[in-house]
Amino acid sequence: MLFHDADIMDVTTGLGDYEVVFLAALVGLNKADKRKVIDHLAKYMAPGSLLMLRSAHGARGFLYPIVEPSDLPGFEVLAVFHPMDDVINSVIVARKSKNKYQY
Repeated sequence: MLFHDADIMDVTTGLGDYEVVFLAALVGLNKADKRKVIDHLAKYMAPGSLLMLRSAHGARGFLYPIVEPSDLPGFEVLAVFHPMDDVINSVIVARKSKNKYQY
């Protein structure tokens, strides 16, 4: 497993080398900024690769931007988990569309 720390908006062709991309909850401090990042990932991630992103649900949205499945064009949502305990972040797992022209 490799971890890279970079401004994701500066990463293009390198995204196609990874099978899984993790997107932290505070990437994009509001929904519009987070959507720009998601659109960027949809454009440059390899078809069939996975996006695991942290979001929030309900009142936890005051802490982190809420991402809905509809905010993920170019991805097929595989799972959404909203914890009901002390864990704050929700998790969404999505697969990049195999159709490279869909984003």
